[in-house]
Amino acid sequence: MSELQAAGTPRGREFYLDAARAVAILSISMNHAVNRTYQNFGSQYYEFIIIPRASTVVKVFAIVFGHLGVPLFLMISGALLLRKNMSDEGDVRRFYRHNLLPLLITTEVWYVLMYWFIQAFALPTEDTGSGGIGGMLSTMLFVNQTTMDSMWYMPMILCLYLIIPLCCILRKHVSYKVLALPTLLVFLSEMVIPNLNAYFKLADIDMELEFVLRASNLFSMYFLYVLAGYWISQGGMKRLKTWMVAAGAALSFAFCWGFQYYACGKPETFSLDYDFAMLLVCAMFTFELFRRAAPHIKHGRGAITYLARISFGVYFVHILIMSYLEWHVYYHSWPRPAAMLFLEAVSVGGSIAVIALLSRIPACRKYLFMIK
Repeated sequence: MSELQAAGTPRGREFYLDAARAVAILSISMNHAVNRTYQNFGSQYYEFIIIPRASTVVKVFAIVFGHLGVPLFLMISGALLLRKNMSDEGDVRRFYRHNLLPLLITTEVWYVLMYWFIQAFALPTEDTGSGGIGGMLSTMLFVNQTTMDSMWYMPMILCLYLIIPLCCILRKHVSYKVLALPTLLVFLSEMVIPNLNAYFKLADIDMELEFVLRASNLFSMYFLYVLAGYWISQGGMKRLKTWMVAAGAALSFAFCWGFQYYACGKPETFSLDYDFAMLLVCAMFTFELFRRAAPHIKHGRGAITYLARISFGVYFVHILIMSYLEWHVYYHSWPRPAAMLFLEAVSVGGSIAVIALLSRIPACRKYLFMIK
């Protein structure tokens, strides 16, 4: 049993990964809440002028924290999946059957549920697609989808699951050094160059870099997080002292916060996203902190593990609750921080209640929430 597995943690589970999962799902729901209470994709500069500075400080903190969830989930996937022993086509087929297929089934179930939820409850001003069975089928076929904005994650993770078995086989035969060059290319193409171009635009610098060695010819930037998670889980950062890891997490978080705050005061709209290079750095240090701190957590292990086990279900359910509140509950006149916390608390708390009730049904437990 791993030294990082907590006493009292269900057999086969590593507590530091559960702790990371629990924080990750709170992060993702916070991201959706801040996007529904602040202007993050338009009129950002106007909002910066009219709202109190303290509110902007809270907003930017929520944006940065809210963008750590997806990286943490991807790192967890890397830590768990890339260490699998695969050597031939039979192993790949088994992975597809036992890992990819259940994920696809759950995705399709939620596409159907979300499609009809939108048809039933969305305001007339919302895009409800073409409607009817045809619209539902096109959504399920990943074409002209009518679904929740949070579902962008599912096609991405499904694609990663397609390539992970091949990376497991590759891992057995080559070293990190061999993988460094293609990984560096993706890092430059998908993060560094876009980040520099975003800064040039915000700073009114008449310059744009075009990098023609495009990472799309290799694999997506999201795989950087997967690789980082595996590397860290294998002790990649063990030589660093804990204070260095904590300082790295704090300083990289502060850099992300400072850049986003700077961007809020500019006419050009910029919203932190997963291609922000320093977010990758922050997520890496944060993941390593979970790895080191988890054995020292003495209280709340049961609650953390429970939230981790239902986190996938919370990911699907909370967005339905949050969207219904956005469409039908008049909270927009509240102070923005209060509205954001209201959406966060009710959507996550409601999700936990719904899952606790429906997970008693074996089919829901397996196909809706993927609780193991």
